[in-house]
Amino acid sequence: TDNPPLQRQTPNTFNLMPTYTLGRFFGSSGLSYNGPNINSYNWQLGQAGGIKGPFGDVYVYPHTEVDAQVKMRITPSVSVQFNGLNLINEPFGFYQGSPQYDIQREYYSPTYELGLRFTWPRE
Repeated sequence: TDNPPLQRQTPNTFNLMPTYTLGRFFGSSGLSYNGPNINSYNWQLGQAGGIKGPFGDVYVYPHTEVDAQVKMRITPSVSVQFNGLNLINEPFGFYQGSPQYDIQREYYSPTYELGLRFTWPRE
């Protein structure tokens, strides 16, 4: 009798990715947001606790992530690159019915990568 949203389809999402290039330097950062969305249906009509209670549907918490990349070309065939992922240390998780009924939280530290890239010159 209700009109539930589609699973894993958030009504609010956005990505913002400014970039900058100057000569041998390239930099970019990314901001990504996914609003809360339904992960699985659990609530049934007449069930105790109601749709927003501890036996309601399972939702994914809203998630905001910031990533960045910096790259510098040293020679035409050698470059150095640095990547940073989840720079604001945003947790991920699920709740049931409403956010006060937490069922899972996952904490990931920021990830950093440093690389040296070699390319063969084309003939």
